[in-house]
Amino acid sequence: MKRVVLFFLFLLLVIHSASAQSLITIDVQENGNAIWTMEEYLPLVSQEEIDEWEEFIHNGQDIEQYKSDIEEFRIRIDWFLSSAEEYSNRPMDAKNFKISYDTAKTLSGTFGIVRFSFEWINFSRTESDKFFIGDVFSEGMILSYDNVLIINIPMGYEVESVSPDFDERDGNRLIWDGTLARSFDKGEPALVLSREKTDTGMLVLASVMVILATGASVLLFKRKKSFISSTKNDIYPILSPDATEVLGDEEMIEQILIRSGGQMYQSEIVKLSGLSKSKISILLSKMKKDGMIIKIKKGKDNIIRLVNDNQT
Repeated sequence: MKRVVLFFLFLLLVIHSASAQSLITIDVQENGNAIWTMEEYLPLVSQEEIDEWEEFIHNGQDIEQYKSDIEEFRIRIDWFLSSAEEYSNRPMDAKNFKISYDTAKTLSGTFGIVRFSFEWINFSRTESDKFFIGDVFSEGMILSYDNVLIINIPMGYEVESVSPDFDERDGNRLIWDGTLARSFDKGEPALVLSREKTDTGMLVLASVMVILATGASVLLFKRKKSFISSTKNDIYPILSPDATEVLGDEEMIEQILIRSGGQMYQSEIVKLSGLSKSKISILLSKMKKDGMIIKIKKGKDNIIRLVNDNQT
């Protein structure tokens, strides 16, 4: 049975008609290679056939037979690649040959699946940001009623042209099931893929928004820094830089309170001083302990008031 499966797959590849249920999926890679997966669905009519197939999968096929099937598959693919090389005038190779088996239960019945896969090196022709697919199909293709071809195109690419047109599209999956055409000419299916075009207007808008947001952040930072700096200048209008460095944090708070009439909300002192909340809290606690200020609770904030003796 396995040799019959290989035979049908080979007939499909070299484009003779075959009445088997087959699915060929070609995953086109961005480097120009492609992963080919060919699945043959074998109807399992009776329970006896289902049991035999499940036992076959469970026990595993004879290793020598497995090697034989892989080698036969490789030889047939090599022959197909030689024909494609001659037609396209491009060097090609195939590697990573694999065979696996599975079972599918559907509403229409149970099927045994034989799955062949390999990597086709230099499957598509690349040029700049475009892919050209089709020059490997030297004999065209004929899809029977039970054959389906799927080509998965790389993410970020769009179909610029295609011949013949696909029957269905599901995201990046282009599907030919024979609805529109069953007989393909030489070099078909043929596709030209190009990178998706970025919406220039949206890109420019996004760039402008980033620039504006960055500028606003810088401006806000500068204004805040300028505000703190000018406030300190108001507090020490005639002091030299050296004198400012000598003046302690407690004296700065005292000057802030004096210039505000002797009292101020603690949160405002934080803003005007440029010090952290925790730092101000520690300083005010010490000043309160030393009898320099009093604290009056006001909602979630505190009113800080200088003791009269300290006002000048």
